[in-house]
Amino acid sequence: MRDDRHKWDFIDDATLPLTAVGVTIALAPIQRQTLVSGPRILKQFKDASGWPDVVSQDPYALAIRRDRVLLVDHDQVPQDGWHDDLEQAVSDATDAYSVYDISGPNAFELLKRGGEVSLAVPSRSVARLLFGMGVFLYPYKNPQSFRIHVGRAHGQAMLQSLLSCAHHLE
Repeated sequence: MRDDRHKWDFIDDATLPLTAVGVTIALAPIQRQTLVSGPRILKQFKDASGWPDVVSQDPYALAIRRDRVLLVDHDQVPQDGWHDDLEQAVSDATDAYSVYDISGPNAFELLKRGGEVSLAVPSRSVARLLFGMGVFLYPYKNPQSFRIHVGRAHGQAMLQSLLSCAHHLE
């Protein structure tokens, strides 16, 4: 198998945390991300956050789709793999997503530059399109702080987009 590492940018976290006009961008200190999929998963995780629910405590669950949740920093998760008794699949997704914290009074303004996001339009899912990339976006700890999970392959592109727009905030 050939080595194609050189075709993708690595996440250059030497620039983080970055503080611009009213916004700070940092890598989130996530220890584990676990995808859990199954037909009744939202019944099992009734407290899974949607948009624009403020995630106020760790660990937490995010509603991705009607059959999928992302558990963040949960230490009590079933073993990875398929579970017949629960009718669900469990996958360690820690390395699948890069996670950024965006905070400050201009955080939401920065996010609005990357896509059509509105706090007035609720959704059961945190899945959004931001800067042309599929992300999981939600308020974290307070209404002026947000967390973005983006596919690891798009991590550097997301960071570059955030940094570029952050420098243009007034």
